[in-house]
Order: sequence, then structure tokens, then C-alpha cells
Amino acid sequence: MKNKSHIAILCLAIAILLTGCGLLYGYKPLKQFDQKDYDLMITSVLDQDYKISHIVSDYEQFDAYRTCIQDSLWQHQTAVQPVQILYFKKDLLRSYHINCTAKGGLSNLNWNTDQRFETFPPVSAVPITPQMQNLSKIRDIYGIDDDSEYLIVVFWTNMLPKISRSAIETVKTNLRENGAVNKAGIVLVNTDKFYVTL
Repeated sequence: MKNKSHIAILCLAIAILLTGCGLLYGYKPLKQFDQKDYDLMITSVLDQDYKISHIVSDYEQFDAYRTCIQDSLWQHQTAVQPVQILYFKKDLLRSYHINCTAKGGLSNLNWNTDQRFETFPPVSAVPITPQMQNLSKIRDIYGIDDDSEYLIVVFWTNMLPKISRSAIETVKTNLRENGAVNKAGIVLVNTDKFYVTL
């Protein structure tokens, strides 16, 4: 059960991510989870050449992800970023990106800032600490059963559809251009139900 201080902290985090990270292009306020918008996004990014699955996260699942590392900076600034890309090799986090680490262009973010996505897996935009290996709990939280050599989790939201789409397409391009399409499973996790509660 969420208490008032918990909600206040999360609202503060949203304010930070929407201002402290700079302008987030194409921001669209969410009032509720919209199945039609979700389906449109999924249909537009699915591709038979890639192993892609998709999940709608509920509030409790995303909150469990957000709090699986006991660090307040992580919980209130990093893990609540609306768009995140995580590359795992088996259960080890190898590369991690959030919208704040991508430079802005005229109408979108450049996820390939500093050519991070020129290699596979990409060069991590966020330093990976030993405690971040707890992120392997994502498999349990979301019931992910994928035995691919690499697992790529993309957290996305229709609050930022353009940035979300570009993150997903960046992952697909990274796999294709590095001959890694058959090495990885991609899991798209929509977090709209988390953000509409704030």
C-alpha cells in the first residue's frame, strides 16, 4: 500500500526526471493505461527477424524493480526514468542506458551518444556496480523465461512515445549491425500503469 510520503517522493522523482534531464521530446500526459496506444506501439515495432516479447507492467512490478537495489539515488532518480535499456548476458548486467544519458537532437534523443551502440553489447552509459547485479531479479518480477545468450529489457512508456520508439529501434539496429540478432531476446516492458498512479 502506498503511503503519502512514498507518493510525494515519487512525484518529486518525476519532476526531477522531467526537468533535471533536460527537455524530454514529445511528452504526453497519461491519465490512464490506453490499450489502443499500447497495441499501436507494439504493432509498429514488432519484427519477425527479432525475438521480441512484450509485457504490461503493473505498479507493483515496476515498484519491485525500482526498489530491488537499496540505494535512494537509484530508486528515486535512476530507476524511475521513463525509458531504460538494459543488456544482460545470462544474469549479469553488461550495459545500461537511461533517457538522461542520451543527448538531445532537434526532435528526439540520440541513444548512440558517443557511439555507445556501435558495439555489441553497447558501451554502458551508466557505470555498473556490483549491487546492480540485483537487476537480474527482473526475470522473477516479470516472469521472463527466455534462455537467449543475451536478454535486452527495454522499459518504455506512451508518456514518451517518440523516445520509446527510438530506444527500441536503436536496440534492433545494434543487434542487426553487429550480427547479434540470433543471440538476444528483447523484452519490451510498458510502464504506463506505474506513471498514471503518480
